Amino acid sequence: MLQTNLSGSRIPDVRLGYLQDGEVRTVSAVKYFAEGRTIVLGVPGAYTPVCTQRHIPDFIANVDKFDMLGFRQLVCIAPNDPFVLEAWSRDVDPAHKIRFLSDGNLEFTRALGLDSVNRELFIGTRSERYLMIVDNGTIVRLRIEPNILTFSCATAEDALNAADALDIMMV
Repeated sequence: MLQTNLSGSRIPDVRLGYLQDGEVRTVSAVKYFAEGRTIVLGVPGAYTPVCTQRHIPDFIANVDKFDMLGFRQLVCIAPNDPFVLEAWSRDVDPAHKIRFLSDGNLEFTRALGLDSVNRELFIGTRSERYLMIVDNGTIVRLRIEPNILTFSCATAEDALNAADALDIMMV
């Protein structure tokens, strides 16, 4: 797991994209994450094997547990354009349990210092794989995988354990 000092930091003031009725829309990350507790899944890309086969399905399988812990939503932020992200979300999450937001311009990723270059996989600059817990616009937990092919510390189990610990600290 990579270490970062972003706990206690505010969400960056950037725009994220999504597709609505075939048109690209944007949302302010600051406003979007301003209220409530949110689990954020940072992924290196739509249709990549670990993201599609393990990361997103792991969280979909645990959505009810996150609801019971008081999380307002689960959000996946990916460095893909909104068109690809919309298609991937329909394939991997047909029940729409997770909200998918595009960071196709890498503004969110770069503002957090979570960008990485992956020349060996021919995918260029992407996001690290991470798990972030946001509470009222503040990052309270951030776990970053050592590389994008690893899925060991950004799991639903890790998020659930962290949420239990946070509940104790926030009471």
